Amino acid sequence: MLKKLTMVMAAASLVVACNKNRVEVIENVKIQIHNHDDKAKKLKDGDIITFTAKIYNSADSLLQESTEANPARAMVQPAGASGFKGSFEDGLRLLAQGDSATIYVPVDSLSKGAQQLPPFIKKGTDLKYSVKILKVQTRADFDKEMAANAQKEKQAAEARKTELPKLIQDYIAKSGKTFKTTASGLYYSITTEGTGASPKKGDVCKCMYVGKFLDGKVFDQSKQPIDMPIGQMIPGFNEALTLMKKGGKATFVIPPAIGYGEQGQGPIPGNSALVFEVEVIDFTASK
Repeated sequence: MLKKLTMVMAAASLVVACNKNRVEVIENVKIQIHNHDDKAKKLKDGDIITFTAKIYNSADSLLQESTEANPARAMVQPAGASGFKGSFEDGLRLLAQGDSATIYVPVDSLSKGAQQLPPFIKKGTDLKYSVKILKVQTRADFDKEMAANAQKEKQAAEARKTELPKLIQDYIAKSGKTFKTTASGLYYSITTEGTGASPKKGDVCKCMYVGKFLDGKVFDQSKQPIDMPIGQMIPGFNEALTLMKKGGKATFVIPPAIGYGEQGQGPIPGNSALVFEVEVIDFTASK
């Protein structure tokens, strides 16, 4: 009898494990739940959730990623508030703190009204959002935490501003490259000259790039060539592209005055100097 009971329990555990990773439709959301804790803090409308996310297309190519070091945040909204049933936001409502899941969102629902989709996103397929819920807070608790963080960051930004000239010179000295400086304060080192004319404001450059801090930590990089319209980016990057040519490669150091300034943005703290390694594959002149 004991042996039979053990076998039944083992079989039941296997069924639970299989169901946990099964793709199913719950409240109009196509979802695959990887981990779920029934006892964890549930989400309520108005709560602020902090989470990591990886977004994949139907070919499993990674399109966008947020990490624990730079997580995404969203407010929990009533079901359907995003404009259609089964949205990513509706999927988040099904989860709790500590949960992880993959939410499948139909491209056709996302792209209604869009003139043209990027070639790497196909109609009739799903975008896959692989998420993990890191934190759930009331709006009041979230605002309190953000205010405290803002004060700390303001103090850190002021300290960086004082140290910045030396940090930039230390980076240049260690880089092994020869840099020139423009009137705006942009530092540049052309490693491959390229050919033809240089692009100008209004032209669209197709580029590969890596964005780093002075300590070498990467904060952004292109996964494939990306179009960059000159005049629609931070001033330092706009100017940097006008110094290049088709096929050219260069390294730029962009001070905060022509970058993201004292406030910063996203993963970039205030008063940060940015290093960009850029390759211009080609560019299209404005008409």
